Amino acid sequence: MQSLTGRIKAASRWRISILSAIEARSPVASAKTAPRGLAAVGAVLVGLWLALSPAGVIAQEPPPGFVWYVLDELNRASFDIEDPTNRPVPFTEAPAGVLMPVDVSRDGVADWLIRWPEDQRLCGTGGCRLSLYVSDGDHYLRVFDRQAWDSDIRTVGDEVRLEASFHHLNCFPPREVCRLAWAWDPAARSLSERPSSDGEAVVSGFGEGTVDLGEVDGRPELPPDIPAAVFDRYFAGRRACGNPDDPDEFTVSYPAVASTPDLNGDGQRDWVIEAPSACAEQEAADYGYEVWISDGTDGASRAFVAAPGRWPAFQVDRVPARLLDARPCLAGEICETVPLEWNLAARVFRQASPESLPPRP
Repeated sequence: MQSLTGRIKAASRWRISILSAIEARSPVASAKTAPRGLAAVGAVLVGLWLALSPAGVIAQEPPPGFVWYVLDELNRASFDIEDPTNRPVPFTEAPAGVLMPVDVSRDGVADWLIRWPEDQRLCGTGGCRLSLYVSDGDHYLRVFDRQAWDSDIRTVGDEVRLEASFHHLNCFPPREVCRLAWAWDPAARSLSERPSSDGEAVVSGFGEGTVDLGEVDGRPELPPDIPAAVFDRYFAGRRACGNPDDPDEFTVSYPAVASTPDLNGDGQRDWVIEAPSACAEQEAADYGYEVWISDGTDGASRAFVAAPGRWPAFQVDRVPARLLDARPCLAGEICETVPLEWNLAARVFRQASPESLPPRP
């Protein structure tokens, strides 16, 4: 096995050759032709690439499909349908550092992190788009694709973790910005939540998923792996508001559905369903949220029903993760929570004893 020193030297030689190649050629998208925000991205992203690429990843060219995908996204974003001539010179190669080989799954095969350029077309209030594809046999899985900022790839123990900053919608307790982290879970074949480098180990139950699936008919697209029983409950839980004979007044409110860390110790992800919003003329739902754990029947079974007004959070510094039944709270408030653990024998969630709680970080 090659020594650590040898791998570092090899990685250094590879990086020097990449830099030499970049300096020796004229970029297709120069400062004069690239869209505003993309012209100077090469130098910045090269530095990030060198800083964040794990030394153990074998240098290689990205698969052609990823190159085509990046070029298509960058060129399509600058297309003006009203005047197709109103556009910069098209990109014919990906900007340096956008496609980065990493090994998040620790299988020795390169995974691919896409650091999309900092441009107003690819960024928003939640940061800039970041995508991660993990190798899975002869193909890849899209396991992260959403806006974030200050992203980092770091090794913790025997895991490689992806970490980034997110705005308040994903934070518990409520605050403007929080750090969130994930590691590859080979059993679930997805990213699973982990404590972040700032010591935060509690994540919100209804923060955004690792992949932004967009919306369909004005409501969030459901994850493709949602169990049949969870989908049935989601569909049955919808509520109609207004006059069904008046399209301008009639609306349908659906529950929110989110995937959770493994809560019952079977290695599979579980699910939470939030009660739908109530109409002005209706009473609120008689529950706050439900927890559905994975099983061998319909893929999931209901294991916990929270009181109205309660909110789920998860403590992810342990395996399985702990469910925290929380009351709603505002920024700066102490969010009162009831820690719950899965009782395997009784197959129910029960309040965790003080002895089983880990010490505060």
